[in-house]
Amino acid sequence: MEENEVPGGRGGATAAELHYVEEVALGLERQGLFRMAGRVLGWLLICDPPEQTFGQIAEVLQASKGSISGAMKFLVPSGLVEQISLPGDRRSYYRCRPGAWTDMARDQSRQYEGFRKLAQRGLELLADAPADRRERLQGMHDLYAWLEREMPALWERWRREQQERETRGDSNG
Repeated sequence: MEENEVPGGRGGATAAELHYVEEVALGLERQGLFRMAGRVLGWLLICDPPEQTFGQIAEVLQASKGSISGAMKFLVPSGLVEQISLPGDRRSYYRCRPGAWTDMARDQSRQYEGFRKLAQRGLELLADAPADRRERLQGMHDLYAWLEREMPALWERWRREQQERETRGDSNG
């Protein structure tokens, strides 16, 4: 048994790894994801090998197949996790989809224009209202206008840094 491995057949996960999985789950739950999906994602972020079967995930997380299935029904279509097969193995495996975090952040940033326009319509609706009534909408509008203006440069910087990292062969960022 590995040092600090949790007894009782938790798939070789250490207590520290399981604690990290819970931290990830709680952090993602604060962002609106349900906890089991966060646990699955947390485990897939740190597991070795990076591809895990449904059964391996259920064993490590000590979760029912139904709860893992529910998590996968969200995570796979969301694009955060992908289902793959390995040559010579009939089982399905799951892993974090390469590039998923970047794609998710980019998709979210595409929403900024819509939020800015929504705030703009509200400001137009309240054009004759006192400034204190318009203040909340103005703050929303200003933030999303700024994000919409600045994000292209940030995405370009991210792309360049990733290219430089790949050129250096640095996998730690």
